[in-house]
Amino acid sequence: MTKKEFKEIISICSSMADVKEDVFKNHDNNMWWPLEVEDYRKRLLIAGLSTRVSYNMIYSYRSVIDKLNKYSYEQIKLMEKEELIAIIKGLGLANARYKYLKSMISFIEKYKDEILAKSNDDLIKMIAENVVGASYKVAQCCVLYTRGYYCGIMPVDSGMKDIQLPCLGFEKYSNAFGHDILRKQLQELVKDNNMEDIIIQNGYDKLNIPDYNNACWWVHLVLIYYKRHYCNKHKPDECPLAKMVHTSFKCKK
Repeated sequence: MTKKEFKEIISICSSMADVKEDVFKNHDNNMWWPLEVEDYRKRLLIAGLSTRVSYNMIYSYRSVIDKLNKYSYEQIKLMEKEELIAIIKGLGLANARYKYLKSMISFIEKYKDEILAKSNDDLIKMIAENVVGASYKVAQCCVLYTRGYYCGIMPVDSGMKDIQLPCLGFEKYSNAFGHDILRKQLQELVKDNNMEDIIIQNGYDKLNIPDYNNACWWVHLVLIYYKRHYCNKHKPDECPLAKMVHTSFKCKK
């Protein structure tokens, strides 16, 4: 896929009113990864909790995050299991999430001098290989939240890997590493690909987008919310992309 072809896809996706509404809700201050959490160590903890949280769970999730954010990282680190589970149990999968938190705390303590120095790619790999419950998919989110929305990372979730991106012509990967291969491909397509004209044309110019030549966070949100509103419904006949560009109907059941 060329950068021009990819830009055409983003132009179509971002023109949808339902996609635009969700992008505006989540671009400048994301509901899953809010700016109110300032300590990068707490961001590493919280990013892993955001997995398996649907849009319908967002207010329950934010309630948990707000409670957790009342404590310092040092306080969280010293919490007993029962106290920590009492805070996060509203998200479900409490034991699995607890294991993630404890493993991430151990990771932070062991690599605290390296976390801020490593490249994005290296830190993602380190987290995926060393933190319980942090696959490449989760590790991408951890590093993005830690380093800021426009740090250059474009996380790829399972729906993107298995349905959306293969439908658009990307290779389909059956293993977890596919999340990272596709992430790097998306980042390359966005880098030095000026999106200013479609950002203005489709009414996104009031958002805080620092560099139209690398609008990675905006493009990520456009793809995520297009997937939510169209790919997840498994109705290719209603897909705006299918009517305008070549797709392979991977969403069809």
